[in-house]
Amino acid sequence: MKSRASYSLFICAVIIMSFTYIHNVSATIIVYPAPPGLKTSPDFILTANDNPVWVERIGSTLRSFNYSLYGSREMEDLNVTSFSCSGMVTIKIIATVNINSYLIRPKSRNIIAKANGKELIFTIPGPQKLYVEINGLPHLAIFANPLEVNVPEQNDQGVIFYGPGTYNPGHITLKSNQTIYIAGGAVVKADISGKNLNNVKIAGRGILQGNINISGTSNLNVSGIFIRNVKGWTNTLTDCHKSSYRNVKVFSYEAIYSVDGIDPVSCTNFTIDDCFMRCRDDCVAIKSDNKNLRVDSIFVTNCVMVGWACSDGVTIGFELNGGPVENIFVKNCDILYARGGGKTNGHSGFSIVCDGPAWVRNIHYEDIRVEEQVEFKNLEFIVTDGTLYGIDPPGHIKGVYLKNIQWENPGKPFIISGYSSDNIIEDITFDHCRAGGKVLNGISDADFRTNTFTRNIIFQ
Repeated sequence: MKSRASYSLFICAVIIMSFTYIHNVSATIIVYPAPPGLKTSPDFILTANDNPVWVERIGSTLRSFNYSLYGSREMEDLNVTSFSCSGMVTIKIIATVNINSYLIRPKSRNIIAKANGKELIFTIPGPQKLYVEINGLPHLAIFANPLEVNVPEQNDQGVIFYGPGTYNPGHITLKSNQTIYIAGGAVVKADISGKNLNNVKIAGRGILQGNINISGTSNLNVSGIFIRNVKGWTNTLTDCHKSSYRNVKVFSYEAIYSVDGIDPVSCTNFTIDDCFMRCRDDCVAIKSDNKNLRVDSIFVTNCVMVGWACSDGVTIGFELNGGPVENIFVKNCDILYARGGGKTNGHSGFSIVCDGPAWVRNIHYEDIRVEEQVEFKNLEFIVTDGTLYGIDPPGHIKGVYLKNIQWENPGKPFIISGYSSDNIIEDITFDHCRAGGKVLNGISDADFRTNTFTRNIIFQ
């Protein structure tokens, strides 16, 4: 590992103070070097306030993999750039060909850009995550991170410190009161695991090539890093409490199934905030797998989700064969894509799939934007017979409140379907929701598909 002194010199070298006198606010840009062995994008060059920022191309090396359902192998790749900043930043993207078409997502950012030949220029007011589509090129994710605070020292007690460079530890076992810090410009090729811990952190601006599997833990905080994963759920958090994921970026690829983004399983008081996920399986999947544990107070806020292949943005389920699932809050999120088939005949923007005996209740969705790239369904709330992922009796869904939800594509259905007279879906409220710009005042205003085992669907 590099010394703390050399890393401090590195940081000094890459901090660029760009005094842009717009509203008398200066902008700070921090850029990071390319880790050895990673691929520079053949598609784009990018600057932030005229400062070059490295763009990577990442994706599958499996040439024999069947991508026919979800686009070419090239489109499975992702271009990525990451820097830290404060204040207004002007971004210039230079493509290898003339820019004939472009789209900057999330659309809710209302970013106005100007294309001229091979250049696309726009300004952002500060840190945020963008997803840019230009011509037919592999898409570009831009991670304009907030500036770091409380960066640990390399020699601090309980700190595993990775400075810029490439590392291959293979596996890291966390301990209580420990911090793993991955600096910008570092890539760590490892799976991280831990059990029955307290006060653990994984932070930085660097890259983790692997997955995280932590259980029985309180005060787990993961922040800032970019996680890339090709096997298993990317972040499996089981029986974790008072924990959070903030400003984490996830890209899961190669496999179609079982490469979810972030999975809180039987967790309480768990926050997923300001995260970006592009996944080949569900971006966020909230699950209950232990009858002696409950799921309570899960918060998914300010996130950008790209359900690339067989993926919802946010799903509660499938595996709900444990204790009750209650007090789930999803707010101010942008779901850019939701595509692919599955055991319920297609994914949706967001869903509750109660495949097991758990009670699902007091679920709150607010200020959600589902953009037009929805392949099968806008929404799905269903109770199954309990056998899709095991052998269990059916469950229940009661009390779902949806406020200020916008589905851009009006042609996709809304599925609300109970299982039996004893396993119903009840008390569903749509408050100022829209499909294709049209206010939903009743089930006749969109393609709602319900059955006799639903009760009390309200529009207001």
